[in-house]
Amino acid sequence: MRTLHHRAPPDETESFSCMNQLADWLHLPVFFFLVLLLWRSAKGQANAWVFWSALLFKLSCGVLLGWVYLHYLGGGDTWVYHQQAFKVKEVASQNLGQYFRLLLFNETDNIPIGFTKWRDYSNSFFFLKLLSVVCLLTNNSYWFSSLYLSLFSFWGCWFLVRKVQEHYPDFGMGAIIAFLFFPSVVFWTSGITKDAVFMGSLCLTVGLFLKLYKTKSVTETTRGLLLLLPCVWLLWRIKFFLTAVLLVLLVTFLFVKWLVRRVDWLRPAIRQFMIWLGLLTAGAFIASFAHPTFKLDFFAKHILWNYRNLSAKTDLSNPHLEFPNLEPNLVSILQHAPEAVLQMLVRPLLWEPARFFYKAMALENTALLLTILLTVFQLLKNLKKPVLPSFLAVLLVFFCIAAVLVTLPTPNLGSLHRYRAPLLPFFLLVVISWGPIPHWIKRLSSRRE
Repeated sequence: MRTLHHRAPPDETESFSCMNQLADWLHLPVFFFLVLLLWRSAKGQANAWVFWSALLFKLSCGVLLGWVYLHYLGGGDTWVYHQQAFKVKEVASQNLGQYFRLLLFNETDNIPIGFTKWRDYSNSFFFLKLLSVVCLLTNNSYWFSSLYLSLFSFWGCWFLVRKVQEHYPDFGMGAIIAFLFFPSVVFWTSGITKDAVFMGSLCLTVGLFLKLYKTKSVTETTRGLLLLLPCVWLLWRIKFFLTAVLLVLLVTFLFVKWLVRRVDWLRPAIRQFMIWLGLLTAGAFIASFAHPTFKLDFFAKHILWNYRNLSAKTDLSNPHLEFPNLEPNLVSILQHAPEAVLQMLVRPLLWEPARFFYKAMALENTALLLTILLTVFQLLKNLKKPVLPSFLAVLLVFFCIAAVLVTLPTPNLGSLHRYRAPLLPFFLLVVISWGPIPHWIKRLSSRRE
């Protein structure tokens, strides 16, 4: 007996296909509206050129990242997240109540998705929920979802660059190069990745803190705090340990500056530094009682555990990091800290035998090393102390601490190159601004005019 299969009439099938294709494009007015809002902040011809070229570079990198992972890296996390988000989106289409319970209360019920073991703490599970909302908007298009997340990352970078240009014009060109055009920074913080969300929320948070630091208006302060709260929440959900470091550094810095305006005795820079250092020490001590995760011995043990665990999974035939004498205590971490920062900046080296992917990393590291050497030569040539605003100095401290926390537990250089991307601009901002590159660019621009 022949089994009969139901098949939709041709007109019905074609109609459904057309509606599905239309749904793929219906969100574009939203995308262009968001771009328009960002474009309005680009004032002046020079900024307009920077805006459009940086935006195009960012969006292209988001698409390129997905293409590279799909064709050369076996799909990777970015395509896994997309596939998982598709399952969540299907649930939203069939049972909206169940979808809202997932978003608000982390109730997975029978949804066949991963990352659920520590759902209340997992940044992957949180990112999956966030991505599912974007997929609803884009009708589950990987490429359009990539554009939205890249746009969010760009928004944060652009906001911070504009704030640096406004308050520290001598560091404006350095900020543009570091946050908007440095290849690995732009590439690894684009597309469907947690680092795209982390980069956007990180730069928005830092930019809003800078705005709070510089404003004297109560209304502007209140508005800044209200905008800061969701940015900090998003940042915390993606990488809480780096967020904790950033918040402690910036909140104590703003508190010291608030005291300086009211206590004349604190005006000398050395006294401000000592008070800030004392607050940091007290804050670290109090935090260790607030939650076990922030205890220094737990931090140290967790770093060593991650290092050994990832070392066992790392292909030792590729360039990698080794810290054979690393021990689970604060003293050992401090002893390894300078080496960790240096290794993050320069490894892999160009002459190390490795595959093409590592050679591309090494080529960029060589350019980075040359930039540092140019800056050192410039400083020695001028024989004068470089200017570094206190707010940017705090960001440099953040980079150093974060570099140690990220490098020591990550022997795999491929992973480290990706993890350093959101952090590197805070170092590059200073190094490029102190060197000759901004002057070369200004001279070239004036010749063209």
